[in-house]
Amino acid sequence: MVAENNAERTALVTGASRGIGAGIAQQLLDRGVRVAGAYRSGRDEVEKLALAHPDRVLPVHLDLDDGATAQRAVEEVWERWGGLDALVLNAGVWNGGKLTRMDPDAWWAVVETNLRGTAAIVRAAVPLLEQGSRASIVLVGSVVGDVGFAGDTAYASAKAALVGFARSLAKELAPQGVRVNVLAPGFVDTDMTAAVPHGSRDKIAHATLLGRFGTVDEIARAAVFLSEDATFCTGTVLAADGGWSL
Repeated sequence: MVAENNAERTALVTGASRGIGAGIAQQLLDRGVRVAGAYRSGRDEVEKLALAHPDRVLPVHLDLDDGATAQRAVEEVWERWGGLDALVLNAGVWNGGKLTRMDPDAWWAVVETNLRGTAAIVRAAVPLLEQGSRASIVLVGSVVGDVGFAGDTAYASAKAALVGFARSLAKELAPQGVRVNVLAPGFVDTDMTAAVPHGSRDKIAHATLLGRFGTVDEIARAAVFLSEDATFCTGTVLAADGGWSL
C-alpha cells in the first residue's frame, strides 16, 4: 500500500550512487517521495538521477569519516525542502579477513567508520525528523551481524552494534513519533558481490533456502517498506536473506 501524501515527504538516502542505495532512492521516487541522495565519490551517478527528477532529487556529499559532512548534508536538505521525514542509512565500509591475519588498525577502522558515520548522520538528522511526518529511520545492516561469518569479524561486529544502537534509539525517539528499524540483507547481487568467486557463490546460494542471491530491487522494496509502510514497527530487525541465516 502506498502511503498518503508522499509528495510532501522527504527522505535522505546514504550510499545512493549505486547498488542497494540507488535502488532505494529510485523506489522512493517512484512512490512520489523527494530524495536527497548522499554520495561519497559517486557524484555523477546521483547527478544523473537529479537531471531526470530536477525538482525531486538533491545530491549531497557525505563521508562517513567526516562528521562535518553529515551536518552539512542535513542542512542542505533543510535549505532545499524545509524538512526531513525519513532517513535510510545504507552507506558503509567493508574490509574482510580473519581476526589473526587482519591488521588491528584496519580491523578497527571498519568498526569505527561504520558506527561513527551512522551516529553522526543520525545526530544531525534527529532535530528535523522530530518535526517530520510519520518520521522513520532505517539502518541497513547485515545478517552477518546476527549469525556471523568466518573472515568477517570486523564487519559483523559493526553490523551487530547497529542493532543495539537502533533498539536504544527507538526507545529514545518513540515519544517524538520517530520509528527506528534495521534491515538485515543477506547476499545480494551487486557490483561488490560480483567479485565473489563462482565456487563461493555456489556454496552461498546452496546454503540459502531460496537457492540464489537476492536482487537490489528486492532489498530496496524491503527498505522502503520499513521506511514508509511499517508504521507500527519500531526496534525491529527485518532479515531479507532468502533464508540463508536459518
